[in-house]
Amino acid sequence: MEAGSEQHSLAEQIEQLGNKIASDFLETVEMLSAVAAAREQYYDSSHSRFVAGNAARLARNLGMNAAEVEEIRIAGLLHDVGKISLPDRILAKRTTEMLPAEFDAYVRHPEAGMRLLECHAKFVSIAEIIFQHHERLDGSGFPRHLRESAIHPGARIIAVVNLYHNAMFRRAKHRDEIDTAAAQLTSTSGYLQSTQHRYGQLMNQINRKAGVLYDRKVVDSFTAMMEAERKSLGDQVVKRLASNQLRPGMKLAEDYYTSYGLLVAARGDSLTETSIDSLLRFAELGEIPVKVLVID
Repeated sequence: MEAGSEQHSLAEQIEQLGNKIASDFLETVEMLSAVAAAREQYYDSSHSRFVAGNAARLARNLGMNAAEVEEIRIAGLLHDVGKISLPDRILAKRTTEMLPAEFDAYVRHPEAGMRLLECHAKFVSIAEIIFQHHERLDGSGFPRHLRESAIHPGARIIAVVNLYHNAMFRRAKHRDEIDTAAAQLTSTSGYLQSTQHRYGQLMNQINRKAGVLYDRKVVDSFTAMMEAERKSLGDQVVKRLASNQLRPGMKLAEDYYTSYGLLVAARGDSLTETSIDSLLRFAELGEIPVKVLVID
């Protein structure tokens, strides 16, 4: 074999190996994401997908490069994977409702997530972001009580998005009737009206703590992003469509789980040809309803 051919063959082998490693890494991310999603039964929509998607958008808006954005997206997707170590009796409570021993167990979930991931070389930086996502600028966070620039930029982003989704979409007994009614609304204007008070209070709280608990640039960018998103919803119609009537660009208006608890589509996800094909297959198998709720 000529030297040129040998070099070409070696280059092909290296490329194939690189593709295999990348593929294995993504498969591992998907597997861990499914594990994390299985502990999200106390949310009205997919917590990890919301945090991942919006943290990535924030990172792009703040000028981070593609590699940093992807790292933050994966960290957002897996930020609560350490909660697999927590029993349902703790996950069902807000931190203000936990007994001291329960809170002590809860504050260890970032470390549990880091320990799970750090054994894989490609997850080391992601594991550190996950470890820090409950840290606060003034040192009042956990588990290390880090301050300001000692906190990873990705963790500062996830902290804000995580807080928002917890406050807006985590289920609470006194909100059951309100949330059920909101889920039955037939227009996005109705949804915006039903959530405006809670949204306004939360955004005021986040902005008051900018520069104290949360990175001010992150808060400013996130506030602009959420305001633009709510404005863009306008008066769109929410309707149920058969899977074969779905079109790319539509957004799902509720979560869809299989009979064995796997989240196959999350509220807020924008439909693509691939996701529509997946929904069709699950509908044909009887795992999700024939008609799904979408915003058009």
